[in-house]
Amino acid sequence: MKKEEWNEGLNNIDSDLVKKYVEEKDKLTVKKKRKNVLVRIVSAAACFALILSAIIVVPMLTGDNIPVDIPVWDDAKYSATDISKLFDTQKEAIATNAYVKRYVSDSKYLYIDEIPSEEYLSIYQFNVQKRPLKKNEFKDFIDTYLPGIADSLNINVPKYEIKKEDEVYFRVHIESGSYSMNMSQTEIKHRFSLYSSSKSDRKMILDGETVQIDQRMSDEEIINSLKSVKNKLFDIFNVSFSDAKVIRYFDYYSEYGATNVMIYFYDESANPINSLRTQPISDYICISFDNFANYEGDIVSDSILTVADIEFIKTRVDISKEYEVIGEAKKISLEDAETLLYNGYVFGGHSCPLCMAAQEKISFDNYDFVDVEYVFGSDYSTNNPTKGIPFYAFYKKIGTTKNGNICYAKTYVAAIEVSGYKEYFESQKDSHKNTNEYFD
Repeated sequence: MKKEEWNEGLNNIDSDLVKKYVEEKDKLTVKKKRKNVLVRIVSAAACFALILSAIIVVPMLTGDNIPVDIPVWDDAKYSATDISKLFDTQKEAIATNAYVKRYVSDSKYLYIDEIPSEEYLSIYQFNVQKRPLKKNEFKDFIDTYLPGIADSLNINVPKYEIKKEDEVYFRVHIESGSYSMNMSQTEIKHRFSLYSSSKSDRKMILDGETVQIDQRMSDEEIINSLKSVKNKLFDIFNVSFSDAKVIRYFDYYSEYGATNVMIYFYDESANPINSLRTQPISDYICISFDNFANYEGDIVSDSILTVADIEFIKTRVDISKEYEVIGEAKKISLEDAETLLYNGYVFGGHSCPLCMAAQEKISFDNYDFVDVEYVFGSDYSTNNPTKGIPFYAFYKKIGTTKNGNICYAKTYVAAIEVSGYKEYFESQKDSHKNTNEYFD
């Protein structure tokens, strides 16, 4: 999800580190072909590659001794090397972290779930489904919803031109009054996005009603406060979703609560994966609110948020076949997972060396929270997910930022039986270090 990934990436970037990197980059022991690593890593693309699929394995091992008192599952379906591929999306990464940082104003926004009681956990596989691009189908999609949007915004139905981009997708961009609209068709879905592009007042007004929320409210109260707006959008997009959820994102720099709040309207029962991911894979409407100053007129607030972006996604493929259960694996006990955790057999962090350099070693002894979540790999040659495997996610409070947000370190331990831990982490010991001495 682009906003989550962007914020998560920015959370760990420090301007002093960037300066230091530039000054000392000649000291890096990297291959010549990576001479442009700084530009690549501090770019938005690199930081976008953080969430679920852009994090890369790293041990917290020190010295030459590899712990031996860990569980061994020689007949496991997957090896440590196998599951490391879920995280390793940048093959030339120089160094990696052992954890990612999560910032929240309250621990409830970590969205910790109960650990499943099942003895076996499902393994998911993404199935690539594609439909040829069809210009007439895309035109029908636009013409079905554009009049309703225009009427609600009190503007004339704008004219548009369909463009084809690199044989990959069709797109339409419309500027009308103070509003911008972006529409696209890919081989998998249609997308309709609406936001205010005014630099003085970026409020969105539908049928005379300002789209806004009060972030001081509970999730349920926020959803209820949007009932009228939700009904307008349901009418415009001809949908009737039964479920809703609120996701809040925080960082270390804002003094005004959440930096983004996203409200999804969708059908959770449309696919089991919907309950395992922040972003649904089925059709949905998302109303997202920014709470940082992109433009001079943006109002940043610790209460009412008005900078809204509305997105409607309509899939073009059979989502019931998009992910399939390819097997089950035996869940390991929390005690076994803790043994792996304390011995450093963890997966987490991401491949930005600037962030790595700023990361201190921590101990997950007496961790604060743990739950089970799925990590889905990503094939960056196609931008598609791959396999999904369950992990124990451990959280340890490591500090409080100047803006009052709590900082947690988060790391992963496979929640299923995995073989080859010692061999894999031994092979990674020299090339992947959780260290604060990157520039030495």
